[in-house]
Amino acid sequence: MRKILITVFFLVSISLPVIGQTISTSARIETFIKVWGFLKYYHPLIANGNIDWDSVFIQNIQGIIDAKNTNRFNDKILDVIHSVGKAPKRKDQKIPGSLFLKNAVNTDWIKKSGVFNEEVKMQLQYVYNNRNQDSNRYIKSVYSTCDFSGEKKYDSIGFPDVKYRLLFLSRFWNIINYFAPYKYLIGESWDNVLLRFTPKFLNVTDTVSYYKTWMELAKSLHDGHSQLTSNNPNVMIHDFVFGKYTVPFYCQIINGMVIVRKISDDSLGKKAGIKRGDIILKIDNTPIEKQIQLKRKYISASNNLSENHYLSWYILYGETPIVHLIVKRGNRIFTTSVERTSSSENFQKNWRDIINYSSGNSVCKKLGDSVLLIYAAQIWKGNYDSVTSSIKQSKAVIFDVRNYVSGENYTIYNLLDILLDEAKTINYSTIALPTFPGLFKWEINRNKIGHLSDSAFKGKVIILCDERTQSQGEYTCMALQTIPNSITIGTQTAGADGSQTLIPIGGGLNISYSGYGVYYPDKTQTQRTGIKIDIPVTKTIEAVKSNKDEILERALQYIRNN
Repeated sequence: MRKILITVFFLVSISLPVIGQTISTSARIETFIKVWGFLKYYHPLIANGNIDWDSVFIQNIQGIIDAKNTNRFNDKILDVIHSVGKAPKRKDQKIPGSLFLKNAVNTDWIKKSGVFNEEVKMQLQYVYNNRNQDSNRYIKSVYSTCDFSGEKKYDSIGFPDVKYRLLFLSRFWNIINYFAPYKYLIGESWDNVLLRFTPKFLNVTDTVSYYKTWMELAKSLHDGHSQLTSNNPNVMIHDFVFGKYTVPFYCQIINGMVIVRKISDDSLGKKAGIKRGDIILKIDNTPIEKQIQLKRKYISASNNLSENHYLSWYILYGETPIVHLIVKRGNRIFTTSVERTSSSENFQKNWRDIINYSSGNSVCKKLGDSVLLIYAAQIWKGNYDSVTSSIKQSKAVIFDVRNYVSGENYTIYNLLDILLDEAKTINYSTIALPTFPGLFKWEINRNKIGHLSDSAFKGKVIILCDERTQSQGEYTCMALQTIPNSITIGTQTAGADGSQTLIPIGGGLNISYSGYGVYYPDKTQTQRTGIKIDIPVTKTIEAVKSNKDEILERALQYIRNN
């Protein structure tokens, strides 16, 4: 019997190189996605635009799915490589200095592959050694970020079939793999993300599950700039995912509890039977903890505070025009039914209330005789002169940056002319290098703010921030922090800095990400962690109930005591 077993083992061993080992469908697809993206950005004959590389994916993906053993799979990979043509021999590229290397991509995955045969490894390594050194039709650098306008849009496509779903997954995964400046901060291997999501894209069955899968994938970046959006204003993605109705009041999430912070002024709000400070315990008999768990996986943010802020917008969305709530008010627990309204119409009408936008009736507000409060997002060319005049008449200035400072509104940076006594640098950036996929260069911001002056403002400067402070708002805080002896007070900011860069994924959809890295002049990161805070403040449910601004009150306390 032992002799028979040995003979069988020997025959099987001999036959393996002939028939090859079986590879799972997901593993074949994942490996092909990596090879396809590698060739797309490294092979010069693809970069020059003479080959429709999307079509190569579409034409070969079914063959990859069907190639169930290593021999057939390697043959398919070689067919794809040979279809491009041989890359012309190139001299070694001169790599620029001052590189940011935390995202550096190497060829270890080729060398260490347990799937590739030696011929495939040799062919891929040859492409790497003679990689593209010129422009690439699929990527270019514009204003420090990447531009993907060379990608096909497929705007007319509806719910895509599996070939196109995998194409768009491949496009997105490879762009992040080679050109996302914060890939090193994702928190898990990007290869592992591909491993998790390939089966999901294979198995989605309808538009809603497709949207949800993209939103989960966007969330995996842990980047507040990573959002699924549509070019079609009539496509409300969040209505599909969370429901098309919402309640006539606005909530905040603190310590895992959903608390009402404001009631809508309309008729539905007045008859809702809900008051500020009410705590929502159940939604349609589902505990609030479960609701948070169900919806959180579709909320993309850089950190937990920012995630809770976004989640508070959608936590009470649903599919029915009436919602049944169990509410806690003080020591009393009661059940109530609330009439909902159209979520999309409500968002368009009340977006400032929904996102808890920090603003006033005017750009400036006097707090006593000598303290000036300025809402950063409301500074424009038209009120610049009056703002500067008000600053000069004050002993302390508080900049409230708990709002969205528009990228087009650079007027606030002109204020630094009267607040700084010398020119200052705001930040370093990390910029992707299209001809060196995976490499980034450090670049100091040469556009300094302020100038040498003997008449700079000598009073106290306070900066207010919290999870609503994101992107341009965070950059504004960094600019204001260059003011000598300025103090920043608040909670952790959104931790999403750098330009929001779009990747088209068909059907008018885009996935975005932070396109370049933003760091302090000492190269301290801001992504995920947020900006530096001198005096942290912890938000409480009691403050929401009493409509108390704890961060502003702490700033006023600081001014009084210093």
